Amino acid sequence: MPRRDPPPSRPRQSTGRSLRSRFRAPGAGAIAAAVVLGLPAAIVTFSDLLGIDDRTPFVQTIAFRPQLAAGLLVLGMLVLLLARRAWPTALALGLVGVLGLAMVLPRAVGSSETGATGGPELTVLTASAYLSRADPEALASLITSRTPDVVVLPEARGTLRDRLQQALVDESGGEAGQSGYRVFAADARRDDSPMTVFVRRSVGRPAVTPDRDTEFPSLIVDLPDVDGQAVRVVATHPQSPRPGDTNAWRRDVAALSRWCTGDRPTVVAGDLNATLDHAELRAATAGCTDAASDVGEGLVGTWPSAAPRLFGVQIDHVLVSGGPAARQVDVVDVPGSDHRGVLARIGLGPGG
Repeated sequence: MPRRDPPPSRPRQSTGRSLRSRFRAPGAGAIAAAVVLGLPAAIVTFSDLLGIDDRTPFVQTIAFRPQLAAGLLVLGMLVLLLARRAWPTALALGLVGVLGLAMVLPRAVGSSETGATGGPELTVLTASAYLSRADPEALASLITSRTPDVVVLPEARGTLRDRLQQALVDESGGEAGQSGYRVFAADARRDDSPMTVFVRRSVGRPAVTPDRDTEFPSLIVDLPDVDGQAVRVVATHPQSPRPGDTNAWRRDVAALSRWCTGDRPTVVAGDLNATLDHAELRAATAGCTDAASDVGEGLVGTWPSAAPRLFGVQIDHVLVSGGPAARQVDVVDVPGSDHRGVLARIGLGPGG
């Protein structure tokens, strides 16, 4: 039988041609859509780099950069999946999202140079009392169970302070009194402006000085001997950035630079009403280290407490300067408050 040659095979479509068929050269409309959607997304996500994050609305939106970046990345992937011809828009949104995440994810990883174990330690809790509406029994239980050495309570006054004082302050001294606390306070006219600090007796008698150079009063707590180490704790609460008026917020945040000089062991704690995405906070605290970010807890939201932790923003901070370093940080629930608290264990020796 005569031999039949096999039918000629069809030439295989090249990979490059296949990709070109999927991602055609964009038209003017596709490019315009990418610009119209991508440019505003970039402005909002990187407003701090543009120098406009100290004004409304960017001072509010930049606090949510982690969520914005993640949302833009997901949105870009959805656009690519559902409308491939709109790939320029998907690329623009996805690129903004990736760059934004690259800026914030190091806070969830932490530093490899966290404080060494051993040596003197100080445990600090900051918990906003939400106009003194925090549950006093729950807050007292949190304090007695976690036994922080210093408790910073912005917005705590009146009945809340009195009930905490009854539960925590032991005036007897001696052995029993070492497990109790001393209380210090700086009040002002507004309900959101008082500052209350509890200091555990076991760390000694501090020298406490009110500071009224900012919108809300601060308390400077100097502990002369914590296991042989002197340390200053600054309890502070900058004004919040109000829509249309951020001047007081800028002044108060800038004033934090006084405590980040590195010339003495210092811990700064409180509701700072700013995240590390705010250029104002980064500039003012350049000489400090954020304890939560240093141990990989820097993306856990502290406000609002009603939102899941990944959807909130971290505006409550414990900062260290002049030698101390974070060893452990927990973000804790504070029943009755609109904030979560930050509990930080700080090593006081050189390098923590």
